Amino acid sequence: APTERTFYMTGFEYKGSTTTDSLAAPEQDPSKLSDGYRYKAPGHDEASPNKWEVSTYRFEPGEMMGYQGDTFNLIMFYINGDKHTVWVEAPDGSEASAPAEMNRGREYKITFTADQAGVYAVHCDEHDPSMTAYVLVLPRP
Repeated sequence: APTERTFYMTGFEYKGSTTTDSLAAPEQDPSKLSDGYRYKAPGHDEASPNKWEVSTYRFEPGEMMGYQGDTFNLIMFYINGDKHTVWVEAPDGSEASAPAEMNRGREYKITFTADQAGVYAVHCDEHDPSMTAYVLVLPRP
């Protein structure tokens, strides 16, 4: 029988930095490659002018699973990023949940019933595609 599944998710930012003394900065600005990438070029830090930094936003867990007919509760907490517009896309491309603005330091809940088998995508509009999680929904046995 269909069941209710609850997943606790965290939205956060992976961040790394180095200096041009150790590694040359990228030739192409990573933030131009994806909305989910951030880049601070050498010179952004007056105290350390050779320092450069990259980061990307992610959901953890990034993959979840259930069965067709199940109700999914996604309890989401954000560590980084002041604003995230989050929604769930059904396998046919329709909205399984409407977009909702979510902010750092707060907990939110998105609930949807998986009426289709396939892959549901949990999107953050500000940080797609790196901040996308997936819910695999299998046909009910």
